[in-house]
Amino acid sequence: MVVFPRLPVALLAVCALCLYAEASAGVSGAQERAAQEFLAAVASGSPLAVAQTLHPDDLHRLRTAIAARLRADAAVDDHTVRERLFGEASNPGDIERLTDVNFFAALGTRLRYPGRLFAKVHGLEAVRDGDKLVQVVVRGEQPEGRGKTRVVTLVTLLPWGKEWKAAIPGEIEAQVEDLLDGREASAGLVPVRFLPPPGAAPATNTPGIKSLLVDAAGALLEGRCDDYYGQYMSPTFRRETSAKALATLVRSCERSDSLRETLIAALHIVQDSAPAFDRGGNRATYDTTGRGLPFERFVLERQGDRWYIAE
Repeated sequence: MVVFPRLPVALLAVCALCLYAEASAGVSGAQERAAQEFLAAVASGSPLAVAQTLHPDDLHRLRTAIAARLRADAAVDDHTVRERLFGEASNPGDIERLTDVNFFAALGTRLRYPGRLFAKVHGLEAVRDGDKLVQVVVRGEQPEGRGKTRVVTLVTLLPWGKEWKAAIPGEIEAQVEDLLDGREASAGLVPVRFLPPPGAAPATNTPGIKSLLVDAAGALLEGRCDDYYGQYMSPTFRRETSAKALATLVRSCERSDSLRETLIAALHIVQDSAPAFDRGGNRATYDTTGRGLPFERFVLERQGDRWYIAE
């Protein structure tokens, strides 16, 4: 047996530092720009803005993996994951047609990745992580008037030609896994909705609202788009919309099964939701964020003794 001599502790420390030096380096200007671009998008709170700063290959990887899961579930008539990721009103065909960027933007309404706005970031260290990933540590300076504390944060980057783009953060990947597997996330993934004041009983749909929602959905199910826009939309909406525009809305409704299905889904979602009343109880607003609809709120208004769809 060959016995190697023990190395002094100091020499071991030097060796470790050498290995670290090989894996780490200073942060380039391109890396600083990519990090600041990503952090600014996160601070904006816009999933679309975040998606536009992410590396196209990473976006495509995520979309391909999730789309494969959705197709496999659809083959056995299981819609649980699709509804969990995109809302109960989401349409499989519409999801398939999304670009990589828009796919992430739609999914992003279910994610939470808090960020702070920086006026400038200074690179501290760039550490290689595998063949392509680089973990970049930056110190951010807040805008004037937002505090003087400089915040250190980490951004994962991928090479993009001569530049760099952010990779999908591990926290986001973990949240997506939580959604796919039905786990509760510690920060909560569901967007905040309208909440009643502390101690107040949650608002409920009145009999008049329930009647409107049922009747309007029935008209759409029977293809009576003229009645939907003529009887159930608010007189204010009809008065402020030109006759030509109304006719276009009716024709679009009659010709598009997808549009009618979306409107029906919205009415069904609102039936089971708690409204926020204002204007003396004459307007009811429902938060539909993250429910798979192409709009984030649904509004009803009362005129006289009747409720109508306001917008």
